[in-house]
This record gives sequence, C-alpha cells and structure tokens, in this order.
Amino acid sequence: MKKKVLYFMPDNPFEGFTGSRTRVNYMLNYFEKNNEYLDVSYLGLRDWGVWDEASIDKFHRYYPNIRLNFLSRKLTGRGFLKNIFGYKIPNFLMKIKRGTSVDITSVVMQSMFTKLVNENKYDIIIISYTRWGKLSGHKMNHNSYFIIDTHDFITAQNRNNKKIGELFQSEIDILRGFNEIWTYSIEEKYIFEQFTDQKVTLMPVAFPENYNKRTGSFKYDIIYVASKNDHNITGIKWFLEKVLAVLKSDIKIHIIGNICEVIGDYPNVIKHGMVDNLEEFYQNARIVICPMFSGTGVKIKVLEALSYGIPVVTNQRGVDGLLNKFANGCLVTENEVEFASYILKLIDNNDFYIGKGKEAENYFSAHHTPDKEIKILDAIFLK
Repeated sequence: MKKKVLYFMPDNPFEGFTGSRTRVNYMLNYFEKNNEYLDVSYLGLRDWGVWDEASIDKFHRYYPNIRLNFLSRKLTGRGFLKNIFGYKIPNFLMKIKRGTSVDITSVVMQSMFTKLVNENKYDIIIISYTRWGKLSGHKMNHNSYFIIDTHDFITAQNRNNKKIGELFQSEIDILRGFNEIWTYSIEEKYIFEQFTDQKVTLMPVAFPENYNKRTGSFKYDIIYVASKNDHNITGIKWFLEKVLAVLKSDIKIHIIGNICEVIGDYPNVIKHGMVDNLEEFYQNARIVICPMFSGTGVKIKVLEALSYGIPVVTNQRGVDGLLNKFANGCLVTENEVEFASYILKLIDNNDFYIGKGKEAENYFSAHHTPDKEIKILDAIFLK
C-alpha cells in the first residue's frame, strides 16, 4: 500500500526566482519519481501565492501524479455576517490569545487543514515554515508523522524586535510540536537541537553536479540572481552604490529576477528580469555575486552557483549554513573595496580563478550531491 503524504507549502512552485521555489520543486520531483510508492498531495494557499488557471494547469503537467489542494486564510463568498462571525471575530480573538508569536495561521486555515487531515488520514505530513506550524496544533483523528520544514530561523529575521524573547519562545514551542524538524543550516541545527529535544535533520540541499555543463565562453562576466525581498534589495543597493564604482567600466553585471524592478539604470548593468532559461546564465557565467548583510539559513543561489563550479563573491551572510566556511569556492568580505578586488582578481588571475572553481567543485561534491539527500528522503518516505 502506498504511503499517503501531505506536503503543505503556501507558495506557487513556479513563481519567481527564490530559494524556496527551487526547494519545493526538488521535493515535488522526488515525490513524482516515487509515485509508485507514495500517494502525495500538495497543499497550497490560494490567497497567498499567485495561483491562476495557467499555473494550476502547469502544476498538473509537471506533476501529473501529485494531487493539488488549497487552503484559504479567509472565508470567501459566505456573506457579510458569516464573514464577521465566522472569520473576523474568531481570528481577532485568536490573535489576542497567542500574543507575540511567529504564528500567522488563521482560524479558517486551521479548520480546513484539520478537516482535510481527518478525512484523508495521511501517514506523513510536511509543513513548510514555522510560521504555519500551528496548522498541526489541532486534534487529529489519525496518528500522522509530522515534519516541519523550517527553511529559515524566523526569530533571527526579527532581531531588532523588542519582544524577540517572546518570538523565540513561540518559535521553539511550535517546533516542539513536531516529530521531526528539517533545517538547511548547520548553525540552525545546533540551535534547534539545544532548545527542542526533538529529532533535527540537516538537509544537504542537493543539486546535480553541473560542472560539465559550463561552456567556458564567459558570455556573462558577473551574474546576480535574486527575488525582490528586503535582504536582497539591501545587498544589491550596497553593491551598486559602493562596489560598482571600483570595478572596471567594461565589466558587465547581469541581473536576473524580479529584483530588477527596484534597481535603477547603470551603464554596465544589464537587467534581464524574469527569464525562461536560468541555466543558460550559469553555463556561461564567469563569476556569481551574492551581496547580503541579513537573512538566515543557507543561500540556495550560492549553492546553485557552486554546483556549476563557479566562484562566488559574497558577504558573511552569504556563507551562512555552509558546513565549511573556508575552501568552499566563496570569497567573503564586508568591505566594498575588497569585494571589488576579489572580482578583479578572479578576472585577471586565471590560476586563482581555476583554484577557486576547483574549491567550489570539491566542496559541493562532498556535501550537496543528490545521492546524499535522496538517502535521507528514502529513509523517511520509503522505509
């Protein structure tokens, strides 16, 4: 008999260039390949991610053996009074009761989730992000195995909040309600193990080894791939204002993703926006940059670059979560002049460039190849 798996992820897996998008498609591909043994349902959030008929059709084309279900944060089409008494008032009271918390679930979501689980009796349930972890906090009629896929350490994203202690406590309380905690960062693994007493699994974030896919043409001097979030905006603005002026004017920076919407025009910056074929940029890139001063967890775009053996120039936050902080293909600095000098050295010194590329390949092969993650996933889902 197939194992029944419910995979909650609020986002549309085809929307934007984000680490979470890369991650969710990796998981969906794993489930699709193992459909002989697994009966999987993907649970999205209709009024969170952008879901239209085209994206729903695309989901069914890419993952024909995975069911697609939706939750909603609010009641829809129920009339004014039902909306007031069935959603607004109960949700207001729930917010008062939970106080300062990382939880952002609603009473409607919790009710729909509980009903779905009780009707289908899933063997394994994965909930993405601690913010949605309270979905599992209601009485279930089946003894499912609950996994929280944390993605990020939420408290660390609120480090300037005066009530950070309460936020941390709420996050730990949510994590303690799960049978297993997934994290992608060695630093977060240590924190979760110390405070939850639950099973914590360090997921290696796997990609294929793409070294042989590179053309060697260096069509793109520098590429930067990013979505439009506060961490990325701060990082790229620092690069454009502080680093760009130190670089040679003939060095072209190619920027990919909806981060382009918040970037001004510069003579040697080419904004590509959303593209259909991201792989083509990696195959022809000399250097990847990841300017970043905040944010938590491993940076998927850094690992993606390393999977091609491309050296990465970044800040300290760019190597968060990596098992090795040195000899990993990354050049790390907080100083704009040194950041620029690393780029110039990679361009001008071929031996140095080849050495850093080899470091990237060696680090990636040791820690992030698919066989390492598949071994972990198989032990959970196929045992």
